Amino acid sequence: MKPILFSLELGGHQLGVHSYGLFIAFGFAAGIALAWRQAQRIGFDGGKVLDLSFWFLVSGLLGSRALYVALNAGDFVRACSTPGAGQTRTVARAVWDCTRALHVWEGGLVFYGGVLGAALTAALFARANKWSFKSIADLFAPSLALGHVFGRLGCFAAGCCFGKEIVGARWGVSFPPDSVAFDELRSVGAIAPNATAMAPLHATQLYEAAGELCIFGILLWLRRRRPPAGTVVLTYAGLYAALRFVVEMFRGDLSRGYVVEVVMPGLAALLRLPAREPMLLSSGQLISLVVIVALVLGRRWLLRPDSATS
Repeated sequence: MKPILFSLELGGHQLGVHSYGLFIAFGFAAGIALAWRQAQRIGFDGGKVLDLSFWFLVSGLLGSRALYVALNAGDFVRACSTPGAGQTRTVARAVWDCTRALHVWEGGLVFYGGVLGAALTAALFARANKWSFKSIADLFAPSLALGHVFGRLGCFAAGCCFGKEIVGARWGVSFPPDSVAFDELRSVGAIAPNATAMAPLHATQLYEAAGELCIFGILLWLRRRRPPAGTVVLTYAGLYAALRFVVEMFRGDLSRGYVVEVVMPGLAALLRLPAREPMLLSSGQLISLVVIVALVLGRRWLLRPDSATS
Protein backbone atom coordinates (compact mmCIF):
# COMPACT_ATOMS: atom_id res chain seq x y z
CA MET A 1 0.00 0.00 0.00
CA LYS A 2 1.11 3.56 -0.66
CA PRO A 3 -0.94 6.35 0.98
CA ILE A 4 0.95 9.10 -0.89
CA LEU A 5 1.88 8.34 -4.49
CA PHE A 6 4.17 11.35 -4.92
CA SER A 7 4.65 14.89 -3.66
CA LEU A 8 4.63 18.23 -5.42
CA GLU A 9 6.64 21.23 -4.25
CA LEU A 10 4.53 24.38 -4.17
CA GLY A 11 5.88 27.58 -2.62
CA GLY A 12 8.53 25.73 -0.67
CA HIS A 13 6.01 23.25 0.75
CA GLN A 14 5.54 19.60 -0.13
CA LEU A 15 1.98 18.76 -1.22
CA GLY A 16 1.34 15.03 -1.18
CA VAL A 17 -0.88 13.46 -3.83
CA HIS A 18 -2.89 10.90 -1.86
CA SER A 19 -3.72 7.54 -3.38
CA TYR A 20 -7.17 7.52 -1.79
CA GLY A 21 -8.27 10.76 -3.42
CA LEU A 22 -6.77 9.74 -6.75
CA PHE A 23 -8.63 6.42 -6.80
CA ILE A 24 -11.87 8.21 -5.88
CA ALA A 25 -11.31 10.57 -8.81
CA PHE A 26 -10.67 7.63 -11.16
CA GLY A 27 -13.84 5.96 -9.92
CA PHE A 28 -15.98 9.02 -10.56
CA ALA A 29 -14.47 9.53 -14.01
CA ALA A 30 -15.01 5.91 -15.03
CA GLY A 31 -18.58 5.91 -13.71
CA ILE A 32 -19.50 9.14 -15.46
CA ALA A 33 -18.03 7.96 -18.77
CA LEU A 34 -19.99 4.71 -18.53
CA ALA A 35 -23.26 6.51 -17.73
CA TRP A 36 -22.77 9.06 -20.50
CA ARG A 37 -22.13 6.34 -23.06
CA GLN A 38 -25.27 4.43 -22.05
CA ALA A 39 -27.29 7.65 -22.06
CA GLN A 40 -26.39 8.19 -25.71
CA ARG A 41 -27.62 4.70 -26.54
CA ILE A 42 -31.03 5.06 -24.91
CA GLY A 43 -31.79 8.63 -25.98
CA PHE A 44 -31.12 10.62 -22.82
CA ASP A 45 -29.77 14.15 -23.16
CA GLY A 46 -26.02 13.64 -22.72
CA GLY A 47 -25.47 17.21 -21.52
CA LYS A 48 -28.02 16.83 -18.76
CA VAL A 49 -26.50 13.50 -17.76
CA LEU A 50 -23.13 15.21 -17.34
CA ASP A 51 -24.79 18.00 -15.33
CA LEU A 52 -26.40 15.40 -13.08
CA SER A 53 -23.08 13.58 -12.74
CA PHE A 54 -21.48 16.74 -11.38
CA TRP A 55 -24.19 17.11 -8.76
CA PHE A 56 -23.83 13.43 -7.90
CA LEU A 57 -20.15 14.11 -7.27
CA VAL A 58 -20.96 16.98 -4.93
CA SER A 59 -23.88 15.37 -3.08
CA GLY A 60 -22.18 11.97 -2.90
CA LEU A 61 -19.04 13.35 -1.30
CA LEU A 62 -21.00 15.58 1.06
CA GLY A 63 -23.36 12.79 2.07
CA SER A 64 -20.68 10.16 2.59
CA ARG A 65 -18.42 12.53 4.52
CA ALA A 66 -21.30 13.91 6.59
CA LEU A 67 -22.34 10.44 7.73
CA TYR A 68 -18.73 9.53 8.57
CA VAL A 69 -18.30 12.70 10.61
CA ALA A 70 -21.63 12.09 12.38
CA LEU A 71 -20.63 8.54 13.30
CA ASN A 72 -17.22 9.72 14.56
CA ALA A 73 -18.16 13.14 15.93
CA GLY A 74 -16.36 12.56 19.22
CA ASP A 75 -13.03 11.94 17.50
CA PHE A 76 -13.27 15.17 15.50
CA VAL A 77 -14.22 17.18 18.57
CA ARG A 78 -11.26 15.77 20.52
CA ALA A 79 -8.87 16.44 17.64
CA CYS A 80 -9.95 20.07 17.65
CA SER A 81 -10.09 20.68 21.39
CA THR A 82 -7.17 18.61 22.69
CA PRO A 83 -3.56 18.85 21.41
CA GLY A 84 -1.32 15.82 21.56
CA ALA A 85 0.50 14.98 24.77
CA GLY A 86 3.29 17.48 25.43
CA GLN A 87 2.48 19.47 22.29
CA THR A 88 1.99 23.22 21.97
CA ARG A 89 -0.19 24.01 19.01
CA THR A 90 0.36 26.91 16.69
CA VAL A 91 -2.62 28.74 15.25
CA ALA A 92 -2.03 27.02 11.91
CA ARG A 93 -1.98 23.60 13.60
CA ALA A 94 -5.15 24.36 15.52
CA VAL A 95 -6.92 25.37 12.32
CA TRP A 96 -5.69 22.17 10.67
CA ASP A 97 -6.93 19.99 13.55
CA CYS A 98 -10.29 21.75 13.72
CA THR A 99 -10.95 21.32 10.01
CA ARG A 100 -10.22 17.59 9.88
CA ALA A 101 -13.85 16.96 8.99
CA LEU A 102 -13.01 18.45 5.58
CA HIS A 103 -9.90 16.33 4.97
CA VAL A 104 -11.53 13.82 2.62
CA TRP A 105 -8.15 12.95 1.07
CA GLU A 106 -7.17 11.27 4.34
CA GLY A 107 -10.02 8.79 4.02
CA GLY A 108 -13.29 8.59 5.90
CA LEU A 109 -16.33 8.28 3.67
CA VAL A 110 -19.40 6.19 4.50
CA PHE A 111 -20.79 4.73 1.30
CA TYR A 112 -24.42 4.61 2.42
CA GLY A 113 -24.31 8.34 3.18
CA GLY A 114 -23.10 9.04 -0.35
CA VAL A 115 -25.90 6.92 -1.82
CA LEU A 116 -28.52 8.80 0.17
CA GLY A 117 -27.10 12.13 -0.97
CA ALA A 118 -27.02 11.02 -4.60
CA ALA A 119 -30.52 9.52 -4.43
CA LEU A 120 -31.95 12.79 -3.14
CA THR A 121 -30.18 14.65 -5.93
CA ALA A 122 -31.54 12.22 -8.54
CA ALA A 123 -35.09 12.63 -7.21
CA LEU A 124 -34.89 16.42 -7.37
CA PHE A 125 -33.30 16.34 -10.83
CA ALA A 126 -35.89 13.89 -12.15
CA ARG A 127 -38.73 16.05 -10.91
CA ALA A 128 -37.27 19.27 -12.33
CA ASN A 129 -36.61 17.72 -15.76
CA LYS A 130 -39.66 15.40 -15.87
CA TRP A 131 -37.44 12.34 -16.16
CA SER A 132 -38.15 8.93 -14.67
CA PHE A 133 -36.33 8.52 -11.38
CA LYS A 134 -36.15 4.76 -11.95
CA SER A 135 -34.57 5.23 -15.38
CA ILE A 136 -31.96 7.56 -13.91
CA ALA A 137 -31.24 5.09 -11.12
CA ASP A 138 -30.91 2.20 -13.60
CA LEU A 139 -28.60 4.31 -15.76
CA PHE A 140 -26.18 5.07 -12.93
CA ALA A 141 -26.34 1.80 -10.95
CA PRO A 142 -23.53 0.07 -12.90
CA SER A 143 -21.49 3.26 -12.68
CA LEU A 144 -21.94 3.23 -8.92
CA ALA A 145 -20.67 -0.35 -8.70
CA LEU A 146 -17.67 0.42 -10.93
CA GLY A 147 -16.81 3.59 -9.03
CA HIS A 148 -16.99 1.69 -5.75
CA VAL A 149 -14.39 -0.79 -7.03
CA PHE A 150 -11.92 2.10 -7.40
CA GLY A 151 -13.00 3.52 -4.05
CA ARG A 152 -12.15 0.31 -2.19
CA LEU A 153 -8.79 0.13 -3.98
CA GLY A 154 -8.21 3.62 -2.61
CA CYS A 155 -9.10 2.36 0.86
CA PHE A 156 -6.53 -0.41 0.46
CA ALA A 157 -3.88 2.11 -0.59
CA ALA A 158 -4.62 4.29 2.44
CA GLY A 159 -4.96 1.37 4.86
CA CYS A 160 -8.45 2.37 6.04
CA CYS A 161 -11.53 0.10 6.27
CA PHE A 162 -9.12 -2.69 7.23
CA GLY A 163 -9.96 -6.21 8.34
CA LYS A 164 -9.61 -8.27 11.48
CA GLU A 165 -6.56 -10.40 12.15
CA ILE A 166 -6.33 -13.67 10.22
CA VAL A 167 -6.08 -16.57 12.64
CA GLY A 168 -3.86 -19.49 11.64
CA ALA A 169 -2.96 -18.23 8.17
CA ARG A 170 -0.31 -16.01 6.62
CA TRP A 171 -2.00 -14.90 3.38
CA GLY A 172 -3.35 -11.67 4.81
CA VAL A 173 -2.08 -8.11 4.42
CA SER A 174 0.18 -6.30 6.91
CA PHE A 175 0.10 -2.52 6.75
CA PRO A 176 3.20 -0.41 7.48
CA PRO A 177 3.57 2.08 10.37
CA ASP A 178 2.49 5.10 8.33
CA SER A 179 -0.90 3.58 7.45
CA VAL A 180 -4.34 4.29 8.91
CA ALA A 181 -4.64 0.66 10.03
CA PHE A 182 -1.33 0.64 11.90
CA ASP A 183 -1.94 3.96 13.63
CA GLU A 184 -5.49 3.09 14.64
CA LEU A 185 -4.60 -0.32 16.06
CA ARG A 186 -1.59 1.10 17.91
CA SER A 187 -3.76 3.84 19.43
CA VAL A 188 -5.91 1.23 21.20
CA GLY A 189 -3.00 -0.97 22.29
CA ALA A 190 -3.52 -3.74 19.72
CA ILE A 191 0.03 -3.01 18.50
CA ALA A 192 2.92 -2.23 20.85
CA PRO A 193 4.05 1.45 20.81
CA ASN A 194 7.54 0.52 19.55
CA ALA A 195 6.39 -2.14 17.05
CA THR A 196 7.43 -1.85 13.40
CA ALA A 197 5.21 -4.64 12.03
CA MET A 198 1.71 -5.97 12.54
CA ALA A 199 -0.08 -9.31 12.26
CA PRO A 200 -1.65 -10.09 8.86
CA LEU A 201 -5.23 -8.88 8.44
CA HIS A 202 -8.10 -9.85 6.17
CA ALA A 203 -7.93 -7.66 3.05
CA THR A 204 -11.52 -6.50 3.38
CA GLN A 205 -10.98 -3.65 0.93
CA LEU A 206 -10.03 -6.14 -1.78
CA TYR A 207 -12.84 -8.51 -0.80
CA GLU A 208 -15.38 -5.76 -1.34
CA ALA A 209 -13.70 -4.49 -4.52
CA ALA A 210 -13.89 -8.01 -6.00
CA GLY A 211 -17.53 -8.33 -4.96
CA GLU A 212 -18.40 -4.97 -6.50
CA LEU A 213 -16.68 -5.99 -9.75
CA CYS A 214 -18.87 -9.10 -9.88
CA ILE A 215 -21.98 -6.99 -9.22
CA PHE A 216 -20.91 -4.62 -11.99
CA GLY A 217 -20.76 -7.53 -14.45
CA ILE A 218 -24.18 -8.80 -13.35
CA LEU A 219 -25.73 -5.35 -13.82
CA LEU A 220 -24.31 -4.99 -17.33
CA TRP A 221 -25.69 -8.40 -18.25
CA LEU A 222 -29.07 -7.56 -16.74
CA ARG A 223 -29.23 -4.18 -18.48
CA ARG A 224 -28.77 -5.81 -21.90
CA ARG A 225 -31.95 -7.82 -21.27
CA ARG A 226 -33.96 -4.56 -21.01
CA PRO A 227 -35.87 -5.38 -17.80
CA PRO A 228 -38.65 -3.15 -16.37
CA ALA A 229 -37.50 0.26 -15.11
CA GLY A 230 -36.08 0.03 -11.60
CA THR A 231 -34.92 -3.58 -11.91
CA VAL A 232 -31.22 -2.78 -12.38
CA VAL A 233 -30.94 -0.42 -9.42
CA LEU A 234 -32.95 -2.71 -7.13
CA THR A 235 -30.73 -5.63 -8.11
CA TYR A 236 -27.70 -3.52 -7.27
CA ALA A 237 -29.15 -2.47 -3.93
CA GLY A 238 -29.94 -6.04 -2.92
CA LEU A 239 -26.62 -7.50 -4.04
CA TYR A 240 -24.57 -4.73 -2.46
CA ALA A 241 -26.46 -4.93 0.84
CA ALA A 242 -25.77 -8.69 0.98
CA LEU A 243 -22.11 -8.17 0.08
CA ARG A 244 -21.68 -5.44 2.66
CA PHE A 245 -23.33 -7.53 5.38
CA VAL A 246 -20.83 -10.35 4.80
CA VAL A 247 -17.76 -8.14 4.44
CA GLU A 248 -18.63 -6.38 7.69
CA MET A 249 -17.98 -9.66 9.52
CA PHE A 250 -14.34 -9.38 8.47
CA ARG A 251 -13.93 -5.65 9.12
CA GLY A 252 -11.69 -4.65 12.00
CA ASP A 253 -11.61 -0.85 11.87
CA LEU A 254 -12.81 0.68 15.09
CA SER A 255 -14.92 3.56 13.77
CA ARG A 256 -17.92 1.49 12.62
CA GLY A 257 -19.49 0.73 15.97
CA TYR A 258 -21.92 -2.05 16.87
CA VAL A 259 -25.62 -1.80 17.54
CA VAL A 260 -25.47 -5.17 19.31
CA GLU A 261 -22.29 -7.21 19.84
CA VAL A 262 -22.82 -10.88 19.01
CA VAL A 263 -19.86 -13.26 19.35
CA MET A 264 -19.98 -16.47 17.26
CA PRO A 265 -16.84 -18.54 17.99
CA GLY A 266 -17.75 -21.41 15.67
CA LEU A 267 -18.31 -19.21 12.63
CA ALA A 268 -15.27 -17.13 13.54
CA ALA A 269 -13.05 -20.23 13.51
CA LEU A 270 -14.44 -21.26 10.12
CA LEU A 271 -13.66 -17.82 8.68
CA ARG A 272 -10.26 -17.57 10.42
CA LEU A 273 -11.38 -14.67 12.60
CA PRO A 274 -10.58 -13.98 16.28
CA ALA A 275 -13.04 -15.98 18.38
CA ARG A 276 -13.74 -13.21 20.91
CA GLU A 277 -14.46 -10.39 18.45
CA PRO A 278 -18.11 -9.71 17.55
CA MET A 279 -19.48 -10.85 14.19
CA LEU A 280 -22.77 -8.96 14.47
CA LEU A 281 -24.38 -6.41 14.44
CA SER A 282 -22.48 -3.39 13.14
CA SER A 283 -24.17 -0.21 11.97
CA GLY A 284 -23.33 -1.18 8.37
CA GLN A 285 -24.94 -4.60 8.81
CA LEU A 286 -28.05 -3.01 10.29
CA ILE A 287 -28.40 -0.67 7.32
CA SER A 288 -27.88 -3.62 4.97
CA LEU A 289 -30.65 -5.58 6.69
CA VAL A 290 -33.00 -2.59 6.48
CA VAL A 291 -32.27 -2.27 2.75
CA ILE A 292 -32.88 -5.97 2.11
CA VAL A 293 -36.15 -6.02 4.08
CA ALA A 294 -37.35 -2.84 2.33
CA LEU A 295 -36.60 -4.37 -1.07
CA VAL A 296 -38.43 -7.60 -0.24
CA LEU A 297 -41.49 -5.83 1.15
CA GLY A 298 -41.64 -3.04 -1.43
CA ARG A 299 -40.47 -4.83 -4.58
CA ARG A 300 -43.86 -4.87 -6.29
CA TRP A 301 -44.49 -1.20 -5.53
CA LEU A 302 -40.98 -0.16 -6.51
CA LEU A 303 -41.24 -1.87 -9.90
CA ARG A 304 -44.67 -0.60 -10.87
CA PRO A 305 -44.69 1.42 -14.12
CA ASP A 306 -44.67 5.20 -13.99
CA SER A 307 -45.58 7.78 -16.60
CA ALA A 308 -42.40 9.90 -16.53
CA THR A 309 -40.28 9.96 -19.67
CA SER A 310 -36.72 10.84 -20.57
